[in-house]
Amino acid sequence: MINMTAKGDAVSDFLSRRAFNPKQMDFFEERAAIWDKITVHDHQKVERITSLLGMKGDEMILDVGTGTGIMIPFYEKHLTTGRVCAIDYSEAMIEQARKKYPELDHPLVSYRVLDLYRADFGPVFDLVVCYSCFPHFPDPLKAISVLGGCLKEGGRLVIAHSSSKEHINKVHMDGGEEINTDFLPEMKVMRAMMEMTGMGMEFEQDDSEYYIAIAKKG
Repeated sequence: MINMTAKGDAVSDFLSRRAFNPKQMDFFEERAAIWDKITVHDHQKVERITSLLGMKGDEMILDVGTGTGIMIPFYEKHLTTGRVCAIDYSEAMIEQARKKYPELDHPLVSYRVLDLYRADFGPVFDLVVCYSCFPHFPDPLKAISVLGGCLKEGGRLVIAHSSSKEHINKVHMDGGEEINTDFLPEMKVMRAMMEMTGMGMEFEQDDSEYYIAIAKKG
């Protein structure tokens, strides 16, 4: 039997440690031009994460917190008739992504500067992917709810990192006041938040190599 009270308490405890930080935007805006030099993503790990999406080629994908477009070439390997809408609240990050993968040369990709909490797409996506960005969402439960609303029935929400939760949390804790409370939750808390918003967990991995949560709508 699921203890809803215990689940709710765990989620409430996690959410109580999260809050909007007005300095966070500046952190990303100021570093966008050098982001690819100061962050490292293991391409083999990202490819594995992409393989877990089970893409057939016709998916409509919302790439949330796209940053400099890290995931775009991995999607493109698998897409045929599908499309990617890449969003980020940082205009500077979107500018960098556009430089790397301009729409003229990447016709399956479009960009939009957008705060995810203002996402107004409706239920049109097969996949909503948050790669290496979930800790920066000030209200994680609301984020899951909003992003779930962007999914078609049967669509999947993917929250993924190619490093461990412990590593990600330490990097953020040591990263300065702009991001030092931006943490990943225990997987049981992630699972509870998914369930609270009508999502059912299909895959989870929380170990020394990855943090991955994949949940299905409906």
